[in-house]
Amino acid sequence: MKGIEKITSVRLAEILTERDVVSSEVITDALYSQDKNGEPFVQVLVNGGHITEWDLAKIVTENFNLPFLMASTYSISEEAKERFPKETLFKYSMVPLDTFGDIVTVAMPVMLSFEDISKIQKEHHCDLFLYVGLITENQKVLTDLYKDYPQWLKKDQQRRVEEATKRKSAPKKEAGDWMSIFDAGDEAIQQSNK
Repeated sequence: MKGIEKITSVRLAEILTERDVVSSEVITDALYSQDKNGEPFVQVLVNGGHITEWDLAKIVTENFNLPFLMASTYSISEEAKERFPKETLFKYSMVPLDTFGDIVTVAMPVMLSFEDISKIQKEHHCDLFLYVGLITENQKVLTDLYKDYPQWLKKDQQRRVEEATKRKSAPKKEAGDWMSIFDAGDEAIQQSNK
């Protein structure tokens, strides 16, 4: 898909700031939460009530030239259901729609980052054709397709809360401490390798 390298949380943050849709403080906090807690940027904004998923989807479709689709209105092919392990679909709240050779059409939850898209394509040997979808809609469809999705989602949210709690309770290093710089670098590398 042409131009997917432009699909980044930072670019979306810039667009939201330019349009004065969400305050820069909220955007900074959401980007930080994404980096530290692994919660997708768009979900942080929507879950925090800073913007509706409809408004966010409209901005993504307009600015990244992507089509919009409600996943529940599509007759999902059996081949598409089997194309990815359910854990991949659960992790990204992504709904498979159809396959055309090595091309897989999917409804993403408003937006997946270029890094996530590239990772999925590489791991599953395919090219993704992306439709912008809604987070809640994708979660509903995944629940209809996989009865264990709600339990997985609950466990994933608990895991994120536990990880955030551990990070908050970890002893703080002094700002000028050279080891803290190396520790921060190691943590960033470990996060990027996940």
